[in-house]
Order: sequence, then C-alpha cells, then structure tokens
Amino acid sequence: MKRILTIICAMTIAASISSAQEKEHSLEITHGYPGLLFELEFPWSNSRAEISDIGQSISKEYYQAGINVGYIYSWRKRWELSTMVNVHLTMYDVVQYPMISPGDETHSAQYDFSAQATFDHRNTSVFGSISCAFRYKWVVRESFSMYSALGAGLSIGFPVPMPYIAPIGIKFGKGKVYGIVEANVSPATTFGMAGIGIRL
Repeated sequence: MKRILTIICAMTIAASISSAQEKEHSLEITHGYPGLLFELEFPWSNSRAEISDIGQSISKEYYQAGINVGYIYSWRKRWELSTMVNVHLTMYDVVQYPMISPGDETHSAQYDFSAQATFDHRNTSVFGSISCAFRYKWVVRESFSMYSALGAGLSIGFPVPMPYIAPIGIKFGKGKVYGIVEANVSPATTFGMAGIGIRL
C-alpha cells in the first residue's frame, strides 16, 4: 500500500512539474494595417458637408500602421491566451477654397470649388482597441509553431464588439526573443500583423 501511495505521489509531483514547465508568459510587440472600423474614424459624410459649407474639403487621408502590445499566457503545450492593446493614428489634410462672395443674413457664403485649394490644416487623432483571443497551436516544433486564433475585441472609438479571427499565425525562434507573423481580421489589424515576442 505504501508503495502505491509513493508511486501516486511521485506521479502527481511529476505531473505538477510538467504542467508548470508548460506554462509560459510572454510579451509581443507587433504592427500592421489598422482594424475593421478604421475607415469610420475619418470624417463621415455629414462632417464633410459641414466643412464644405465653409469652403473646405478633405484632400488626403493617411493610413498609419498601428502598434500592438500583447500579453500571451501559455498554459498547455498547444493552448495560449492572447490579450492585446492597439494604438494607432488617423490623419487627414483639410484644404481651403477661395471665397467668391461673403454670406449675409439671407445667403450663405459662396466658394469656388473649381479653383486651386490651399492647405489649411492637418487633423490627427489617436484611436485604439483591446482584443482577447485563444490560440491553438496545431504544429509545434522546437524552433517554430503554427497556430490559429479566435476571439473578440472592442474599438475604443466605436465600442462595438468585433471578431478576432486568425486562420494562421507563425512563431519562430527558440530563444528568449522570437518572431511572429499572423494573418488576421480583428479590431486591431486587418490582413495581418508582424513583430517580435519576448519570453518572460
């Protein structure tokens, strides 16, 4: 009986040590094309109509790659939980058209929208999102792994729940620092992201 208890205790300790060894914490810093609602962060049609009333128009929109910081918790050989915060900019230029006639109490000011416009100002806004996704590693090797991820997130500017879907992601490197490439659709990025990870 003592031998059986000793074997059970030894197996329990071994399983605990094995489980602890499988647990891993890491940080990932990535960037990629902004997320699903990025276009909504630029002025809508009613806002464009408002600035046209004062002879202005949007001449150019700038698409800025966002920065993502993620915390990754691996609790099994094939399973990870990713929590990611994204920050990105939206930028657009506003131009001014020359005035033809000033307005009065009965008429609005008139502008020549066929004339050459002059640069007026550049608008810059900061937006972001937070996401959470489960990763399943379907290929695990010593120096690389391949995974798929599924989760959800929220855009800070437009708090609407959105899916986080990554059909394929690749992590490569067996040292403390590793590379990561992921094809995804999410609140943080669309099409994909790439960067580095640091095992803690």
